[in-house]
Amino acid sequence: MPELAANFFEQTAEAAKIKFRSICEANGFEFWTMDNLGDMSCVFDVVRIGSPDAPSVLVLTPGAREGEGLCASAIQCCVLAGAIRRELPRGVAILLVHSVAPNWKFVPKKRSSISESNWNDALLVAAESRYKEFVRTGKKLRKPQQVTQRKAELSPEKKLRTLIGRYLSRAKRIGVIDVRTGPGFYGECDLIACAGRGTPIGNRASRWFGARAELDDTLSAAAPGPFAQSLIANLPPVPLGAAVMEFGTYSLQAFLRTNTGRMFYPLDTNWRTQVMDKAHTVLRHAVAKLA
Repeated sequence: MPELAANFFEQTAEAAKIKFRSICEANGFEFWTMDNLGDMSCVFDVVRIGSPDAPSVLVLTPGAREGEGLCASAIQCCVLAGAIRRELPRGVAILLVHSVAPNWKFVPKKRSSISESNWNDALLVAAESRYKEFVRTGKKLRKPQQVTQRKAELSPEKKLRTLIGRYLSRAKRIGVIDVRTGPGFYGECDLIACAGRGTPIGNRASRWFGARAELDDTLSAAAPGPFAQSLIANLPPVPLGAAVMEFGTYSLQAFLRTNTGRMFYPLDTNWRTQVMDKAHTVLRHAVAKLA
């Protein structure tokens, strides 16, 4: 994946979308578009690579801010065009959810406001509880419940359930990695589990991705973006590992001194090469463990 890393980084959401779609088309991958979600700028392109019967699926999601989406786009484009796709084992598929600064509004039912400011692993605990109940009862996995709506009402909830039904309903194991950028050591990759070290989900994130878990057994400081939160909350009850892959940009002091507006997406080729190298290492490790 590190090959010609700078070629995959774009400067605008529209350019990133065009590049992602052109790589899909050039390699014969059919992508599904989630749009008409109440905001014209909120568009998701979704593509799955690998065997349709793969029991393990690794999902890459695009964070929340523009810089994170552009960074995730570059990584996803390189996955589609590079060695990871060519070397993908039969037992693992990769689901790429492509968007830049998605204005994602959906909050799962029976939940109050869910945001980065109050994120904890309650959603992950709920997912783990569903999985334990599935094991206890021996029931077969059910497809996500369909909501009857008029054609004009293309709600985020319905679209998300369609995505899960199309790409994840048959998975036996699901790993989610949300790409983030933020203050930190320049170009370094910090991989943090989205649940505490005492939880099965946190342990899987450590085992599958090499993520570090927070010291607290029940709470985590790693807040995935709003789309990843909704996805996690609605996944079928199978073993789940979830982590944030955050790339450092500038120190907090540098951030306070600048007004560039692109603090979390440096133009520097060296930073972009480091990001691609480290993402390549993490994803190869994840694929090997999930296989």
